[in-house]
Amino acid sequence: MNYKKLLLVVGLLLSINFLYAQESKQQQYLNAKSLFNQESYNLAMEAFKPLMKRSEDNPFAEYASFYYALAAYNQGYVPMAKNMLLQIKERFPKWSKTNEVKYWLGKIYMESKEYNQAITILDDINDRSFNEDIDNLKFYYLEQIEEVENVKQLHENHKDDKVLGEVLAKKIAAQSLVNQDQKLLAELVKKFDLNAADYQTIIDEKPVFKEKYRVAVLFPFLMDRLAPNDRPKVNQLVLDLYDGIRFALDTLREQGIKVEVYAYDTERSKASTKKILEKEELKSMDLIIGPLFAEPRELVQEFSFQYKINMINPLSSEADVVGKNPYSFLFNPSNETIGRKTAEYVSKHARNNTGLIIYGETSQDSAVAMAYKQKIQSEGFNIIATKRVEKDDTRQILDMLVNRGKIGGGPEEEAIYRIKEDSVGHIFVASTNELISSKVISAVQTRGDSIMVVASADWLKMSVVGYDVYEKLGAALFAPLYVNTDKPEYIRFREDYISKHRVVPSQYASIGYEMMLFLGESLNKYGRYFQTGWDKNEFIPGYLTPGFSYSNTQDNSIVPILNFGPEGVDVIYELDEKE
Repeated sequence: MNYKKLLLVVGLLLSINFLYAQESKQQQYLNAKSLFNQESYNLAMEAFKPLMKRSEDNPFAEYASFYYALAAYNQGYVPMAKNMLLQIKERFPKWSKTNEVKYWLGKIYMESKEYNQAITILDDINDRSFNEDIDNLKFYYLEQIEEVENVKQLHENHKDDKVLGEVLAKKIAAQSLVNQDQKLLAELVKKFDLNAADYQTIIDEKPVFKEKYRVAVLFPFLMDRLAPNDRPKVNQLVLDLYDGIRFALDTLREQGIKVEVYAYDTERSKASTKKILEKEELKSMDLIIGPLFAEPRELVQEFSFQYKINMINPLSSEADVVGKNPYSFLFNPSNETIGRKTAEYVSKHARNNTGLIIYGETSQDSAVAMAYKQKIQSEGFNIIATKRVEKDDTRQILDMLVNRGKIGGGPEEEAIYRIKEDSVGHIFVASTNELISSKVISAVQTRGDSIMVVASADWLKMSVVGYDVYEKLGAALFAPLYVNTDKPEYIRFREDYISKHRVVPSQYASIGYEMMLFLGESLNKYGRYFQTGWDKNEFIPGYLTPGFSYSNTQDNSIVPILNFGPEGVDVIYELDEKE
């Protein structure tokens, strides 16, 4: 046999062997695929494994690797599936099924709550046939994110993602009006061409001006329980609040502003409130102040919304008091606003970006603490512990800040250890309980380091703690509706009030006076729907308090912070920062 014939025979034999090998690989692949289709995923993984190596006689490496990853996923080996898909993406970048790989990676990232990676890789799919599945996948998982702030952060990273924008709009609209970022909501509706009717919660009333405004005050006066004597009444704060309101009418009259106030006794009763609202005269009111309790408030909220009459709660900081009624307002900052605004201050003034949160038993304590935590973490701070402390177990505070060793007898990973000196920049305390506040002050003094205490200005009511202590602690106290008693305006108010009532104005008399003065001037300047004017003014100065900001919100977003120095108390506040 000559040389040419020999080469021909060898080539023919090699071709036959190659075809046989290919046929063998094909049969292996078909067997593996059959096991996959039968949902025998463990067996399928074993069958696909030999086919995953790329070679000239194996055209199934990409497919085998892909189905190996899916089999691992279906068997519950999610990290293994993710790693294999990432390898496929790297090893076979020009494979025709790359978009399938990206989709499954996006799904796995979504399931593991790695939302940024998920959106990035899903948005990299360039096949329109995937669009509907991608949108459905995003809606399903993104709607499960509970915290609106987390969705906001995602939106910051993926501003052009329509599904994310729509999910964020829905979550904002589902919040109480007090907590809504109404400016961002309007931007989302416009940018992604959403149906405004599904998200519109803000009124757009035309200004209504009058020569005289009628204000209904719905308080639990409990007139049948008032005894004719000089002793403090069971509802003294209500009476003081109303006296402050009435006293402000004289000041408004001096300014040429005519306001008539009509008092109604709700008696803390739903039935009594219902009878009041049945009076025809209530429908002609321009403003309702109150009620102060939940059951009467529910009825008045419905009445306010139905007849488009503004109402304001003078004392509450609960967002639920406003709910979804665009005609309802809080005179105070909400608990969430207090937490968020205080966090904005701390983020600029803390010694380092490590903090600790302690909060009390009340719903107000937890609302302030959680809002603070969300905001301070969004500013890049590390909160090493968030601890709920009950009033009969304040020993935990000393254990955490002073004593040595592990706290509690739970699992090691759940234990809280004593915090080392100078390792924490600040401690935020959401509680006005005197046992908790005194333990915190005592513990921080014992530590002797530079930790900053951030807490409520109600702590100042503890007579045993002087201003010098707060100065040494470097304390920052949040003080909604702070009244500076050294201010000339307050001194004048106090003298006039004493002259008329023969008593020093209480805290509630001051609140009533400041609120009615602010509302009366707002009615005069902006008309019956004064919120349309509030929206255009980032800041409105107060008389006794620093001032007000209701721009695109239903509560006062000015939260003064008290600092203590050799010269006395410094009052710091910043205008609300809308994203």
